[in-house]
Amino acid sequence: MEYIYHRLSEAYGFPESKYFSKICQKCLTEQEALILLALPGTAEEVAGKLRMDISSVQSTLVELFNKGFAFYDPVEGKRRYALMSNWVELRDALVTGKNVDRFGNETLDLLAAMYDEEVSPVFDVEGSEFRVIPVHETIEPGTEILSYEKISGILEKAETIAVMLCPCRTVSRRCNNPRETCITFNRAAKYVLERGAAREITREEALSILNMCEESGLVHMTSNASHGVSAICNCCTCCCDYLRAQIILGKKYASVKSRYRAVVDSALCNECGLCIDRCNFGAMKMVNSKPVVDEEKCFGCGLCASQCPVNAISLVQVRGPEHIPTREAEPLFSSI
Repeated sequence: MEYIYHRLSEAYGFPESKYFSKICQKCLTEQEALILLALPGTAEEVAGKLRMDISSVQSTLVELFNKGFAFYDPVEGKRRYALMSNWVELRDALVTGKNVDRFGNETLDLLAAMYDEEVSPVFDVEGSEFRVIPVHETIEPGTEILSYEKISGILEKAETIAVMLCPCRTVSRRCNNPRETCITFNRAAKYVLERGAAREITREEALSILNMCEESGLVHMTSNASHGVSAICNCCTCCCDYLRAQIILGKKYASVKSRYRAVVDSALCNECGLCIDRCNFGAMKMVNSKPVVDEEKCFGCGLCASQCPVNAISLVQVRGPEHIPTREAEPLFSSI
């Protein structure tokens, strides 16, 4: 009954995909696929459409929510389910929490291939949802830092904080960087906690994780918006959906720079070359034994400055507040 999975691939918006129906076939039973095709609806509505037992449909919908294929909105005291329309969120759900070791490496390979070949081309269009957020201790003193581009400012506003495995590194498996590094807030945190895909943490624990990520040379990234930040990711260029698309796959608009750029005080520099190694963007090069910043390549992440042993590097503001859209971050999923 492979046609069921092809129909499901169409329903999720991937009618021509070489991979999505295969992913569905590996992760879903035929009954689960049929119930997904009957969405949207409550358990009662879906049971009526398919002439199935309500309790069986209800338990299956909970399982589909846990797998990430469906989400729900509470409507008049009942859960009304729909397909998870955001591919990245669906992929993330399949490889985190209880699902980490559930579907096997072949499924991970299919997800990785689908991303590189079929999903990343969307980054050819200007307007990324994600931007680099700087290590704010490296920003030149006296510079105005907006609350939504400062990690401490984002954490202060968060009511619920959770950390989960990095889905990108789980799928790609291209490096040995730390994996429990994706920090989510509020609605997003409640969603991954309900699915058992994360653990709740304090602000202090979140800061500790972020400091560890900085030491490991991972780039902080967050929503490219002034309100409603839902996560801080800690990214590597070899695995991250956005940075890999930008640096490796050549997708110009995969991510957005911060408002800052690195500058080097040559008089203080001891020529150690650590900044060259820590730059994920290839923006540092040695000229006459001194590091020089390629202004076009620099994303203003601050990783070069954060570990400089002589404090010879800092970030200066080169873009105004209008660089970050004054809007609410795009919702990643239902208002669970």
